[in-house]
Amino acid sequence: MIHNMKKIFAVAVICAVSAMMLASCDKKTSAGSQPAGISQSDIDSVSYMIGYSTGMQMMQSNFGPLSANAIIKGIQDAGKGVEVDYAVFQNVVNGFMEKRNAAISAENVEKSAKMLAANGKKADVVTTESGLQYMIVREGTGVKPTERDTVEVNYEGKNLAGKVFDSSYERGATVTFPLNGVIKGWTEGMQYVGEGGEIMLWIPADLAYGERSVGSDIGPNEALTFKVELISVRPYVEQPESETK
Repeated sequence: MIHNMKKIFAVAVICAVSAMMLASCDKKTSAGSQPAGISQSDIDSVSYMIGYSTGMQMMQSNFGPLSANAIIKGIQDAGKGVEVDYAVFQNVVNGFMEKRNAAISAENVEKSAKMLAANGKKADVVTTESGLQYMIVREGTGVKPTERDTVEVNYEGKNLAGKVFDSSYERGATVTFPLNGVIKGWTEGMQYVGEGGEIMLWIPADLAYGERSVGSDIGPNEALTFKVELISVRPYVEQPESETK
């Protein structure tokens, strides 16, 4: 919530700047009210960028669709000096986000359960005791990693809606990390495929990010799908204890 509030505060700051422009007139600011050398084109350009920045901040804060008219009214009131108690501001925003997240969470629980139930019936899909589902696309000929090993992979992750939220393919570079330093579904799932192989993972929320939202693309209690190619495995090497004198 603290992280969200920082984003919300950033939106409020941008809106306050916007208010200086919007409150001065109802429709369009004249270049005559600016210093000499500032054209109407300059005003329109910076006005658009401030509006764009505000919109981007609101999208990143994950409010969902909002009322454009109410937003404009709030900006105009701020520019006129209308005061809103900060406690009221916090209660309204936090209350909305809590209610929204609870609703999204409930929807995701139902959607995830349906998706995993249907997916588990497909040929070659294996459901483990933990609830993880996987399918070996390509066996691989090398060693299978243990949870303490470091792996190099190429991967693509999708949410319930099928939107790609992360992809090493798009970045054009593989990723290397210790297998016990990622979500539980990865730690378990990657132990089923050999070096040089490819695996599909369908990960329940409790083996992914649980009740947390991650960015704007992964909601609370959302099952995730990953395609992963295991490029290489670097076995864990026990470090010798330092000698004491």
